Amino acid sequence: MKDAVSEMQHYDEFDYLVVNDDFDIALNELSTIIHSQRLNIEQQSIKHQDLLKALIG
Repeated sequence: MKDAVSEMQHYDEFDYLVVNDDFDIALNELSTIIHSQRLNIEQQSIKHQDLLKALIG
């Protein structure tokens, strides 16, 4: 519990804030975060490198 309190005191240092007071909402928010990370430019440019080369040289 000590770690949890310490993490809460530093919430503004994290990239995301998910409050688990409603499990279904928290689960949906976590799922959204995971899916969005898969779409970041670094991941997508690696995944679609052949297409990008074909389109823009």
